[in-house]
Amino acid sequence: MPVMQPRALWQAVLGELELEVARPSYETFLRDTAGTACESNRLIVMTPSPFVAEYLQQKLYPLVRRTVERVAKEPLDVRFQVAPNGPNGNGPINGVAHPQASQPSSAAGPSMLPLNQRYTFETFVVGRSNQFAHAAAVAAADFPGQKYNPVFIYSGVGLGKTHLLHAIAHRVMARGLSVIYASAEQFTNEFVASIREGRVPEFNARFTGADVLLMDDVFIFSGKEQTQEKFFHIFNELHQSGKQIVLASDRTPAELTSLIARLRSRFGMGLIGDIQTPDLETRLAILRSKADQQRVTVPDDVLMVLARKVQRSVRDLEGNLNRVLALAELTGAPITKALAIQALESLDARRERSSVTPPALVNIVASHYSLSPEALRGPSRQKKLALGRHVAMMLLHQELGVTLSEIGRMFGGRDHSTVDHACKKVESLANSDTSLRADLVTLREALQRPLD
Repeated sequence: MPVMQPRALWQAVLGELELEVARPSYETFLRDTAGTACESNRLIVMTPSPFVAEYLQQKLYPLVRRTVERVAKEPLDVRFQVAPNGPNGNGPINGVAHPQASQPSSAAGPSMLPLNQRYTFETFVVGRSNQFAHAAAVAAADFPGQKYNPVFIYSGVGLGKTHLLHAIAHRVMARGLSVIYASAEQFTNEFVASIREGRVPEFNARFTGADVLLMDDVFIFSGKEQTQEKFFHIFNELHQSGKQIVLASDRTPAELTSLIARLRSRFGMGLIGDIQTPDLETRLAILRSKADQQRVTVPDDVLMVLARKVQRSVRDLEGNLNRVLALAELTGAPITKALAIQALESLDARRERSSVTPPALVNIVASHYSLSPEALRGPSRQKKLALGRHVAMMLLHQELGVTLSEIGRMFGGRDHSTVDHACKKVESLANSDTSLRADLVTLREALQRPLD
């Protein structure tokens, strides 16, 4: 039996899993779980609903068990149980209630992804990088359908889009209004199921019956023409009825070129707010807020280590903070700068072992821009190819430390000065081009994901 407390053990495991599991899966199935007991070489993990417990057991169990054993340093089984004291087992976990948590939608029930109780306007740290998007979200929540409609929020991964959507839902629901919060993927799946099962009218009524529609990850509609047509008509009906629509994506409406033109036009007809990467002061404020929420005092020098370590993702900031707090609790050590460096060094070591190779980086960039790696390395100066090539060169140099001369050889024998110019050009363009900044955030996030 492990000597560490189950709560601390599971928090450390979550810190690891947050870096390995895709954001939607982590937010939906892992964030609101808690380690509650260790008995007979088994860790008991409480979940907010049977749906979450079943998903973790069937889909994520091998990864979860490997991570638990790595953190605990001994073999441990994991059992997922549903928290008591609520409908269908949706009781409070760690003192947090979970209304409508992670239950599959019925034909007549609301389409609702689970809401994180910590994602409110009060816990959202506002800085220069996100103040416009925050103001737009507040306006949508306080004056639904009256001021800006639709509101379209876009940013790279892990910068706060989902937090704002949850905050809108919480505030609107507190006023007694009805909300549907769904992802484009959920919308698509439910639409296909409604066609198959002959219940399209019920589907239409469900999505047009709410006072506020919050739709996450709308870029997923790309390439699904029938689904886009359906959403176009639902959008129109909601808009004409004065219902508030809030959309979130990883790029601007104009950049969603694989969507039908009239849907892109609808997306861009209201207020568009972007979230950029937070500056150092905002990152420090975010970390202080996260520590306060956990009622933990973290010294300023520790916060500075964490703020300087992560520059591109609020989610990674919180994940690293949780790693430090979990290590302190597991070892009984005080929270110091040395402890923070120790916690992050183990993470760096894992990333070093699983870091992408230069050819893999080129493949990632090529895939992001819908190009072939061969074309990216080739001689063509077509605008899209040139941009992708320059981005790949800069990331090879900055993220992997490949020399300018080596990069030149990788790209058809180009001179090192040509590569240097390409890197500086991308850096310069990123200062004014929000689309390019979003590309870089997305690509760097992809490069940081540990490989299996």
